[in-house]
Amino acid sequence: MSIQLPRPERGGRPSPGRPGARRLACACAAALACLGAALGTAVSANARAHRAHQELHHQAAPADGLGIQPGKIKHVWLIILENKSYDATFTGLNNNTYLWKTLPSQGVLLKNYYGTGHFSLDNYISLVSGQATQADTQSDCPNYDLFRGSVDTTGSLLTNPNYGQMVSAAGVNAPAGRNGCVYPANVPTLFNQLDAAHVSWKGYAQDLNSSYGGDTHGIPGLTSNNAGVQYCGAPYASAGAIGTQPNPGAAVGNDQYVPKHFPFPWFESILQSGDCNAQHIADLFDPSNGLYHDLQHESTTPAFSWITPDNCSDAHDAVCHGNNLSGGFSDPNTPKPPVNYTGGLYAADLFLEHIVPEIEASPAFRDGGLIDITFDEAFPPFTYTGNSFANSTTIQPDAAASIASDSAGETLFGQTVHSEPQGPNTPLATDANGNQLFPGDGFNAFIDRPAVPGLILGGGSPVGGSATGGARSDTASGSPTSPIIADDSITLRDVGRSVTDTTDPGNPIPAGCVVANVVNTPATPLVSAEQGGAADTGAFTLTCNGVATSPTGPVTRINLGPETAATDPLYDATDPTNGGGDTGSVLISPYIRPGSVSTRYYNHYSWLRTIEDVFNVAKASPGLDGDGHIGYAAQPGLAPFGRDVFNNPGGQPRGGLGYPLG
Repeated sequence: MSIQLPRPERGGRPSPGRPGARRLACACAAALACLGAALGTAVSANARAHRAHQELHHQAAPADGLGIQPGKIKHVWLIILENKSYDATFTGLNNNTYLWKTLPSQGVLLKNYYGTGHFSLDNYISLVSGQATQADTQSDCPNYDLFRGSVDTTGSLLTNPNYGQMVSAAGVNAPAGRNGCVYPANVPTLFNQLDAAHVSWKGYAQDLNSSYGGDTHGIPGLTSNNAGVQYCGAPYASAGAIGTQPNPGAAVGNDQYVPKHFPFPWFESILQSGDCNAQHIADLFDPSNGLYHDLQHESTTPAFSWITPDNCSDAHDAVCHGNNLSGGFSDPNTPKPPVNYTGGLYAADLFLEHIVPEIEASPAFRDGGLIDITFDEAFPPFTYTGNSFANSTTIQPDAAASIASDSAGETLFGQTVHSEPQGPNTPLATDANGNQLFPGDGFNAFIDRPAVPGLILGGGSPVGGSATGGARSDTASGSPTSPIIADDSITLRDVGRSVTDTTDPGNPIPAGCVVANVVNTPATPLVSAEQGGAADTGAFTLTCNGVATSPTGPVTRINLGPETAATDPLYDATDPTNGGGDTGSVLISPYIRPGSVSTRYYNHYSWLRTIEDVFNVAKASPGLDGDGHIGYAAQPGLAPFGRDVFNNPGGQPRGGLGYPLG
């Protein structure tokens, strides 16, 4: 996909006060050479890079500048949660009042902040490197192996839409398992840029050292080419070079850390930098090196802090594999927590309510702090998220509207662009009729695609699969006294499916019956042991020939017919794909007016560009554009967080903040 640059607005031209405009005099050839020296990249510097800067200089477009001067923000904390859409998180549908109500009252709510792909790891890769999704990372890397290929440096920033992307040696649309996962040393990250600019940083991960028993990820390890690989949270330390050992993608009862939610072990530019050590990587609640310890003094607080909760605290697991600790952890302020296995946004709220006040009370936050709470990806929207307890309560047109509202978005040259760069490895394929085919942008955002038997894409993999869900059998409960059938597996997408019962005596489901009026409600939280269980309970109205109808006898099991395009609101073969979906985000800072809202379109690439600008990394790492931006953060005209976010540039005086003083 190529980026279509909008026509300049009438009378518009680059603002001379914009940081990028001030630095345009720096030739991009020199910038690329500096990048190669500082970050070990293999990008060649030549005349076409200089021509790119000249082309950008003459783009008459509205300025998209950072909303605050570099140096004002001195400390940033990113807390990244998992798999929830804006609909599920910031609208009051779930038991997460602290996140959707309290925290926005202290800062700004970004209503149009988007992930860049699915499932998890590709979003973390985008956040720190600007690299787009590829099949292995969007499959959360089943193997911990080296991503083989080359960095695309052809053309200028205007003629090549790939912006230093890694191109897989396996070819376009190669299936998962053929590309690799750990990016080579010539792919730079934000952390390499911070190193070059002498900006301190630290990655904190809950359960990294498995403080509560079990395996350890954070111990020093050694491979033949990467010293300290396990210290950075890698899934394994192999005896030789990075190999193909299985990557544990799920949490276990005594260790809920997962490597796919921590970006550090996925880049050799980090693994080989000497940064896999206690100065840069720590268990979040380590009493001598964790977050609470570091917050006690501004001198011990890093300028940039990355915070990864475990698979329970980040809202990922609806029912946690281990204790969610009920918001309590190992610092001196917390009493012994009760045993509780309820996850999702409930657990995430407990986590945030513990962590955020500690940050807000710190000396570093008071001196130019910024807290950013966001999610990796959003789609499916709340109507299809198994952990959104109020899901499936809307009718199909509303579901379609919810899906449409989650369409990808970012702001380029002041204009909303309802798409995102796909990258060279997973470009969207279409058939002769324009139907979109798997794979594509953001894993096609889980939108069903029609089967096209025999079509072969670049990786030699046939494209197929059904456009609809097949027939299935569910455990259910019904009686002759009510048309309501209890079924914990039912969701909105099942509306319209045929219903029969060939298991129970007398075939108690009449002919011509279908699923209607699906409702899911919260289940009783599990409080004893991790025995699994439904995150919510489901029920539907049995409708026969258009009339709500009770079964003729007891029902213990039902058969559902296959979905059809007409009954599946996710089926759409021609509309644009949705990327990573609208997650929303909350930012809190003295430079942000409490209780404000932004509707501008941002995504993970916008976030990376913002952090690069906040810490002015261009002085040491000019990046692809001379302004310090790498990967798709270097898209011409891509907006960092602007004055809609940093809307109080003078800073709040003490006592005027919308959050407790501590």
